[in-house]
Amino acid sequence: MSIDALNTLKLSGLVVLLAPLLGAILAGALGPKVLRSRSHWPAILGVGAALAASINIFMTIYGAPAGEASARIPIYDWILSGAGSSFRVEFLIDPLTSLMLLTVTGISLLVVIYSRDYMREHDKPERGYERFFAFLALFVFAMVALVLGGNFLLLYLGWEAVGLCSYLLIGFYYSKPAAAAAAKKAFLVNRVGDFGFGLGILLIYLSFGTLEYGAVFEMVQNGVLASGEPLAQGRITAIALLLLCGACGKSAQLPLHVWLPDAMEGPSPVSALIHAATMVTAGVYMIARCGAIFTASTTAMTVVAIIGALTALFAATIALVQMDMKRILAYSTISQLGYMFLGIGVYAADSAVFHLFTHAFFKALLFLGAGSVMHAMGGIIDVRYFGGLRKLLPWTFLTFLVGSLALSGFPGLAGFFSKDEIIHHALSSHWILGGVGLLTALLTAFYTFRMVFLAFFGRERVPEGVHAHESGKWMLAPLLLLSVGAIGVGYLGVGAKPFHEFLAPVFEHTFVANNPAIWHGHASDHAGFWEHYGLMIVSGGLAIFGIIGAYFLYARELWIPGLVKATVPRTYKALLGKYFVDEAYDATIVTPARQVGRFCVGIDNWFIDGLIWFVAAVPRAIAYGLRLMHAGGMQGYGVSMVAGIAIIVVLLFWM
Repeated sequence: MSIDALNTLKLSGLVVLLAPLLGAILAGALGPKVLRSRSHWPAILGVGAALAASINIFMTIYGAPAGEASARIPIYDWILSGAGSSFRVEFLIDPLTSLMLLTVTGISLLVVIYSRDYMREHDKPERGYERFFAFLALFVFAMVALVLGGNFLLLYLGWEAVGLCSYLLIGFYYSKPAAAAAAKKAFLVNRVGDFGFGLGILLIYLSFGTLEYGAVFEMVQNGVLASGEPLAQGRITAIALLLLCGACGKSAQLPLHVWLPDAMEGPSPVSALIHAATMVTAGVYMIARCGAIFTASTTAMTVVAIIGALTALFAATIALVQMDMKRILAYSTISQLGYMFLGIGVYAADSAVFHLFTHAFFKALLFLGAGSVMHAMGGIIDVRYFGGLRKLLPWTFLTFLVGSLALSGFPGLAGFFSKDEIIHHALSSHWILGGVGLLTALLTAFYTFRMVFLAFFGRERVPEGVHAHESGKWMLAPLLLLSVGAIGVGYLGVGAKPFHEFLAPVFEHTFVANNPAIWHGHASDHAGFWEHYGLMIVSGGLAIFGIIGAYFLYARELWIPGLVKATVPRTYKALLGKYFVDEAYDATIVTPARQVGRFCVGIDNWFIDGLIWFVAAVPRAIAYGLRLMHAGGMQGYGVSMVAGIAIIVVLLFWM
C-alpha cells in the first residue's frame, strides 16, 4: 500500500477514534451550563465525523490493489521494555475493520439523531439530557476503539469500555429500581464472561510472548510457541474456549444471555445501539478476527456452532409468548446472534459478518420503531394495552413492517439473503444444525408478526389518558433511512464484487483454508435448479408460512392462542418464565453467594471487630485503673512517688 494511502488511513482512523470522544467530552462538560437543550449537537457532529472518516477508510480499502487491502498503522509506543516496544497503540485496518466501522458509525449516527426528539417531553429535554448524549458518544468511541485496535491489549481495553458504557446507559434512569438492577445485572454477567476472556488473553501472552494480532496468528498457523516448541492442541483449544467465554457474555449467548432482555429498561435508543451497532456484535467480531485461533481447534469450532444453534432456537421459543415489544425484540437479537455464531462455527465467517451487517439495519429499525410506539403510548410498550395503531401511527407502522419482514427473512429483503446463507452452510455441515436453523426461521417469522398483528391491527386501543400521535421528523427520518437499508443491503451479497469477495482476504488463510469445501456455499455452475434455489425457496416459504400462521392466530381466530395456552399450561408457563434460567441462577449462584456474603459480614462484625475491640479494651482498662491514681491530691502523688521509689530500690537490690 502506498505511503499516501497509509497516511490517509492513519488520519481517518484517528478521526474515527477521537471525534466521538471529543463529542462526549463537550456534551458532558458544556451541556449542563452552556449547551443545555442543544447538547445533542456535539454527539451528532462527533459521530458524523467518525462516519465520514469510516467511509473514507472503506473506500481506501475497497480501492486497494489485490493483496494490499490490509495495513498495520502504529500510533505510538505505549509500554516499553529494555528490548524495545512491548505494547504499542496501533491500528489494524483491513476489509473487516472498514466494514465494522461503517456499520457502527452509520447506525450510531441515526440512533443519536433519533434520540434528539425521543429524549424530550413536550419539546423540553429530559433530566440528564446532556449526560445521555455524552454516554452515547462515549459508547461509540469504545466500540470503534475495540474494532480499530491492532492487538489483544487494545481489544481488551475497548471490550471493557463497551461494558462500562452499557452499564451507564442501561441504568440511565438510575432512580428507577428496575433500571438500576438491570444495569448491575448486565455488568456482573459480563464480568463472568470477561474473566474468561482476560484469562484467554493472558494465556496468549504466556504462550506467544506478544499480543500483536499478526505475530500471534502466524505462530498459531505455524503450530509453534514463542519458544519454538510445538503448539499443543489442548492449549490452543483452551485459548479459543476462554475467548469464547467473553464472546458469550458480550453477545448474550447461552448460558450468559440473561442480561440482555433486562437491558430493555434503558431508553429505546440505547436498546437500538446495543442490539444493532455496538456491544453484542463485539463477540461476533472478535471470533471472526481471531479466526486463526478458532479454526486451529475443531473442538472450539464445534462448540461455537452448537452454542449458536441452541441459542437461536432457545431464544426464539421464548419470544413466542412475550408481551413487551422490546423484550420480544431482545430475544430476537439473542436468536439472531445465535445464527451468527452458528455461521462462524460452520466456517462461514463471511456469511456471519454479512448477517451482522444486515441485522444492524433491520434491528435498529425495529427498536427505534418500538421506541416510536412507546413514545406515542406514554411509555407503555406492552401489546396487551394497545392495538390497531397502523392508522394512528402510519409512518411508524410502515417502517416497522419493513423491519419485521426483513427480520422474518421475507424473500427479497435484507434478512432473507444473509440468513439463507447461514442455513445453507449449516445444512452442509450437519443436518441437525441446518434443521435448527430452518425451525428457528419459522419461529422468527411467527413471533415477529404476532407482535405486528397485536400492536398494529385489530380494534384501535390506546392506554387511558394517552393521546396517540405520530413521531416528529427527527425520529421518522432515521426510521425511513433504516427502512431503505433493511430493503436494499441484502443485495450487496450478490453482484460483480459482492460482500463476500470483499472480505475474502481476511478469511482466506483461516476459515477458507480449514474448510474450503463449503466456502460461500455456492453451488456449481452446472448444478440444477433445485441445487441453486431449493433451499432458498424452502427458507422463504417457511417465512411466509410463519407470517400467515401469525395472521390466522392473532388477527383472525383470536380464541385459538387462549385455547393453546389452556391446553399446555406448563409449556406456556415455562416459555413465559424464560425456562426459569434466572430463577435457577438465583437459587444456585446468587442466593448462596449472598449467604456467603452474610457469613463474611458476620465474621467481620463479630469476630474481627470483636478482636479489635478486645485489643483496644486492654490498654483502655489499664488506663482507667491508672486514671484513678490521678485524682489531683498532692498527698496521693507523694505516696505514689515514695512507693515507686521503694519498688525501684527493692528491684535494684534484688537483682
